[in-house]
Amino acid sequence: MLRRLFLALPWMVGSAHAHSAHIGDIKIGHAWALPGLAGQDGQCFMPLLNTGKIEDELVAARSDICLAIQLRHNARYDDPPEIQFDLAPNKPIAMRPQAVHFRLLGLRKELKLFESFALVLDFLNAGEVEVEVRISNSPDE
Repeated sequence: MLRRLFLALPWMVGSAHAHSAHIGDIKIGHAWALPGLAGQDGQCFMPLLNTGKIEDELVAARSDICLAIQLRHNARYDDPPEIQFDLAPNKPIAMRPQAVHFRLLGLRKELKLFESFALVLDFLNAGEVEVEVRISNSPDE
């Protein structure tokens, strides 16, 4: 399943409004977030792939939907957040609930099914790109 996703990724890439994006050699697949209540924390997911020959790093993410965003390798609150996600050439990063994800700290509003919000990703070499994140219960909705 994941292999098929990344084989299809180059053809999915388009405008941010298509729920996928790219900047330089970085491909960003369908971005989605679980529903959540205002004042609580949420989770956001999107596959990332560096198609270039030089390693890059995702160093930050931000959105007006929450107070801050942490890069997480699991859902445990007692583990410290990551400083960056390393993007080695042609080594995809898959994200899913309870595993690698973005933790949306302090949601400013409720995340309702089928709505969307903007999120900015900041890569060390590739720069910044804004993606549209769709709220759903799974990446297939």
